[in-house]
Amino acid sequence: MSAAAFAMRAYRQVESQGIPADKLYVLGLDGILEYLRRAETALRHPDGKDLPLKGQSLGRAYQLVEHLLAVLPDGPQLAEQPVGERLERVYSYLLARLAQANIFDDLQAIDDCRTVVTALRDSWKQGLEQAAV
Repeated sequence: MSAAAFAMRAYRQVESQGIPADKLYVLGLDGILEYLRRAETALRHPDGKDLPLKGQSLGRAYQLVEHLLAVLPDGPQLAEQPVGERLERVYSYLLARLAQANIFDDLQAIDDCRTVVTALRDSWKQGLEQAAV
């Protein structure tokens, strides 16, 4: 089973348990931020870098971003949705920066990812709050 197929299956299972997709999206972004925090902590460890924790944390963040990318509509639907196209580019950027961070222990790449994910999460939350009013 491909990673995209696995991600879609996992997403559908969680969605079928009654968790709204909007809330699930915010939880995913919060998860990415937590894994970025762990990776940064691992690289700044006072006793030296904790490379296994860094690798595991960045790997999990990478998987979450892959999942978000996999659940975007594809084909003609995506072409009709400029937001989907922009998100696809954002997720691709995040994947590239996460790989950079993991390969080169690049704290700036982690910070770049945190900035983007925080902006996405905050925008999404603001939209949810406005929709609830």
